[in-house]
Amino acid sequence: MYWFIILFPLLIYPWGFDPYYTTTKANYLYIFVLGTWLYILLKRKYPILKPDKGDTTAIGALLLFLTLIEISTAFSPNSYTSVYGLIDRKEGLLSFFCYFSVFLFSYRMINERQLTKVIPGIAFVSMIVSAYGILQHYQLDFLPRNSAMRNYGGTYTFFDNPNFFGSYLVLVLLITLPIYLNAAAKKYSILYFSSLCLAFVALLFSNTRSGYVGVFCGMLFITAFVVVKRKHLWKKWAALIVSMIILLTLINVTENGHYGKRINSVVKESYNVATNQTTGHEGSSRFYIWIRSLPLVKEYFWVGSGPDSFEFVFPDNQDKGEFLGSTIVDKAHNEYLQIAITLGTPALMTYLLFLFFILKRAFKAVKLAQGNEKIILYGLTATIIGYLVQAFFNISTVPVAPIFWSILGMTLARSSKVINQAKNNIREPYLYENQSA
Repeated sequence: MYWFIILFPLLIYPWGFDPYYTTTKANYLYIFVLGTWLYILLKRKYPILKPDKGDTTAIGALLLFLTLIEISTAFSPNSYTSVYGLIDRKEGLLSFFCYFSVFLFSYRMINERQLTKVIPGIAFVSMIVSAYGILQHYQLDFLPRNSAMRNYGGTYTFFDNPNFFGSYLVLVLLITLPIYLNAAAKKYSILYFSSLCLAFVALLFSNTRSGYVGVFCGMLFITAFVVVKRKHLWKKWAALIVSMIILLTLINVTENGHYGKRINSVVKESYNVATNQTTGHEGSSRFYIWIRSLPLVKEYFWVGSGPDSFEFVFPDNQDKGEFLGSTIVDKAHNEYLQIAITLGTPALMTYLLFLFFILKRAFKAVKLAQGNEKIILYGLTATIIGYLVQAFFNISTVPVAPIFWSILGMTLARSSKVINQAKNNIREPYLYENQSA
């Protein structure tokens, strides 16, 4: 499980007639999950998946969510798609089962020693991915592109879509921040600082405004709950923020002010929505899609239209007007709206309840944690919050979702350990106090 989480962003197969990485990553995910379940069953290791007493509500909500997805699949008129997902999305019932499995494996099958190293491992791999994204921006990518991206000039690396690349960068940027702040040795501080700067530049080049907003919210959370209260971190935090501002300024100047305009458009379009001056094109036409999609929530309230079936129910795909032209809308560009329409409102409520239990457990643990462990828990919480914020403008996707679900599992595992130690009055050395890679 440890190596799968770290290496998953790099698991691609760039050869063949039309190398589409989502399909490849889905296959890798299926093989990994199947192999792990076979190992658990054949070796009779299933007792290790038993949750701690305080985590049963979260696990119960997860199982209920899976049950509701299965019901949605059973009632879907697009049964094949609901099981396997669209050919270029792969977010059917099978993928959801894999996400839940990854969560359980991360929660129960990563030992203390691996948990210490998994976040540094994620940060190191993100340097490779970010560096390739930067090269791709300058048309220096050496891997073949699929048919959908051969004439695209932006950055998407191993995620098939710049928005999905942006959601990945939100995760790795925010999860690297706590180990950067905790790093005592200069060489590790430099390593994590470099990882953060590379990811920041790659995020800019992705042009993903949802990613900008997610990272901003996550960093604001860490500033308020971690940095402000610890004067010894001010210098390190200021160095990172100033470096990011300098990088943004230099890139913006060399790119004729493009990124300044992208960031400013977030404020401008938010103002248009707030003052009811919308044109529908806000958020790259997201606002138009949301408005046209909202009536579907009532229509598919109880069981949804089936996993990954948004393309079949979005009204303008059948009756196209001038606004969309030849565009096929296969996603709601909002994870919560996507779930409500395709899986049903009860499934959405259950999913949000599951996330609430995870965050509630994390906030309880952070009050009991001491030293650098408290910063790690705050960092994990900020990562989840940042992802959930960007998900308001994006959707779940196979190349990124397993990483998010693994972070949820690690957060619950870490939180439970801290709570149980406090309950039993156990004082153990906390992770990351003596930071090492």
